[in-house]
Amino acid sequence: MAPQVIENKLKESPLIEQAMVVGADQKFPSALVVPSFDELKNWCKRHDVPFTSNQEIVKDPKIVDMYDDLVKGYNKGFAQWEQVKKICLMDHLWTVETGEMTPTMKVKRKAITENNRDLIESLYHQNALR
Repeated sequence: MAPQVIENKLKESPLIEQAMVVGADQKFPSALVVPSFDELKNWCKRHDVPFTSNQEIVKDPKIVDMYDDLVKGYNKGFAQWEQVKKICLMDHLWTVETGEMTPTMKVKRKAITENNRDLIESLYHQNALR
């Protein structure tokens, strides 16, 4: 599986700012997704969902379901084994300052994986697929 192809497809959505596919050596791919918070605020206004903070909105069940559906829509262009089965919405952008992006704005996979190890592991140790 080429994660960059899937990531670039997901980032075609105006609601997704950044994405990183994870799951090497796992049964299925998952993704860490950073919403485009400006677009998400507009979506929330149109759908009467209160936007309090980035940290709270990524936990809102309506928002999680909306992003799950969004990813499922993009999955249709990929083989079954390439399709992202689970996502985790992140509450902050990855930046050069946090060490998660290079100066040329490329994702530092190792740094993001290390910084979110517990979160990534939780995607694979939940009992049921969403």
